[in-house]
Amino acid sequence: MIKNESVETTKKDRKVRNRTEYHKLTLKNDFMFSKVMQDKELCIELLRRILPELDIRSIEDVDAQKYLKHYYENKGSRLDIYATDQNGRRYDIEMQVDDVANLPRRARYYSSMMDANDLLAGQEYDTVADSYVIFICTKDPFELNQHMYEFRNICVANPEVQLDDGSVKIFLNTKGTLGEISPELRSFLKYLEGEKLSEKDPYLDRLEKAVDRARQNEDWRTEYMFLKDIQRDSFVRGERAGKEEGRAEGHAEGLEEGRAEGEARIKKAGDEIQKLLDDGLISKEAAERLQKSIDTVD
Repeated sequence: MIKNESVETTKKDRKVRNRTEYHKLTLKNDFMFSKVMQDKELCIELLRRILPELDIRSIEDVDAQKYLKHYYENKGSRLDIYATDQNGRRYDIEMQVDDVANLPRRARYYSSMMDANDLLAGQEYDTVADSYVIFICTKDPFELNQHMYEFRNICVANPEVQLDDGSVKIFLNTKGTLGEISPELRSFLKYLEGEKLSEKDPYLDRLEKAVDRARQNEDWRTEYMFLKDIQRDSFVRGERAGKEEGRAEGHAEGLEEGRAEGEARIKKAGDEIQKLLDDGLISKEAAERLQKSIDTVD
């Protein structure tokens, strides 16, 4: 009896800790960012601040945590926010906290996946939409203290000659102090760093209210904690370890053992999602999103 009470107490304490952790999330968390930026009006205002020269008038589609994969064997890409404007231009907006390793190559890969997803069989190459891959970084990716780093393909021999392939990659640095950016974008970057602004910015007030609403969304909280548990458990670790062992030792036993363990963990996670749905703790939409996260993990 004492043991059961201890187990129940532990579960209760964990639930309280989970709730507290979720309620402390800010817009710098990629999960929170993707939820808040599903709001078209909030998303379009952010894009306008980053790219004022584009005269973005409307956003046709906004997908949070959109998964792109071209072939079964390829590594997939999960984009925080994937949006399309009135001219068909595509945007990938990523919230990147601290870890900036391999960002240039990640940006290249994300851009290529967006292109592959955009071009249908039989279409001409000139129909490929302009694409903008945007990383919002809380750590300077190039250590030059710039607010923003923008990259386009140019000719090495003559930098004035641009390739004009419609591919743009942007890295924002929330801690930057150099370079010309709009006051509105500067305010947004300072907001992410928790700085108090001397002048009122209505957009930031709307963002803060959206974050508060997201914190109160129990469906999203359950989804977030479940995904966090999956990451903590690392249910694909056995599969990956098995692959490495199989390569190193030159036999298939390690590979098969690792794959079996990985499949078992995936099935267990799927069963847990179904239980949450059956118990009424998450909606059908949230269950489908969680199941997709498991099915598409690489």
